[in-house]
Amino acid sequence: MSIHGLYESIITESLNQELEELDSDKLSIKRRKLHPAEAGDRLALHLGKVVISALSSVNDKDRVDVGVKLARNLINSINTAIAKAEVHEDQVLSSKEVLTSVLSLNPDGSIPAITEPLTPLLDTTLLTNAKGEPRVGSQILSEIQSADRIDVVMAFIRKSGIRPFLEYLRGHCERGSTKHKLRFLTTTYTGATELEALTMLQDLGAEIKVSYDTSAARLHAKAWHFHRDSGASTAYIGSSNLTYSAQESGVEWNVRISGIRNPDVIRKMTSMFDAYWFGSDFRDFDAEEFERETRVERTTGPSIILSPVEL
Repeated sequence: MSIHGLYESIITESLNQELEELDSDKLSIKRRKLHPAEAGDRLALHLGKVVISALSSVNDKDRVDVGVKLARNLINSINTAIAKAEVHEDQVLSSKEVLTSVLSLNPDGSIPAITEPLTPLLDTTLLTNAKGEPRVGSQILSEIQSADRIDVVMAFIRKSGIRPFLEYLRGHCERGSTKHKLRFLTTTYTGATELEALTMLQDLGAEIKVSYDTSAARLHAKAWHFHRDSGASTAYIGSSNLTYSAQESGVEWNVRISGIRNPDVIRKMTSMFDAYWFGSDFRDFDAEEFERETRVERTTGPSIILSPVEL
């Protein structure tokens, strides 16, 4: 071991041996005790790597059988080793299958067609709008139909950005009667958000709140949060505003987050969105107020406004 730098690694037997062989006269090696609050997460991460490494050595034909047997044995060992572990039946594997959906049948008994996200629900990944890669706009479209509720934080919203989503969002709002089916938070910073775009969203049934703060404390976030009652929620956080170029042609970086894989991130998104939604900085969208506030913004004092231009 000869790489200098910072680490956050569980010390295994082999790693410990490597550390013992290092020259302590020339190197400072810092260790710390594993904290009780982080033990579950850090040890689970380590065990996950061990399982992945072990199963990768098994041939394709036997990998599922061996993996399921290994998982059952590990769960049984946990139940035996920790008296209060309370391993329930829902944690014990019963088959070699993966549940992908539970859907209510149509009145005629047929199975409803539902679009699955282009990126699997378990995957957290980076989207860059690179050549040959699905555009972030296409990714978002594929998430809408399977979402129970949608929350959107978007600094700028323009007609060109929302047009591709309108029919999908209308269908989303018409399904069921869940409160807060579709919520948008946006701003008037730089005058880029268009009144007509917000009116179009409101006509679909969206709830909209606007921040008229143009100071340094303004909101500049861009995120979509697709809530699913099944627990398989997903989110997009990145650089893409609701403009055509940002969704389709611009060089944008957006992270697609899996709620199953990264539940802490999804929980924080939920709490932050609700804090903004129920806070005092955002006001219920009113077309007359929006027009009045943005007109004042455009005519008060000398200023230079750089805004996206729609041709």
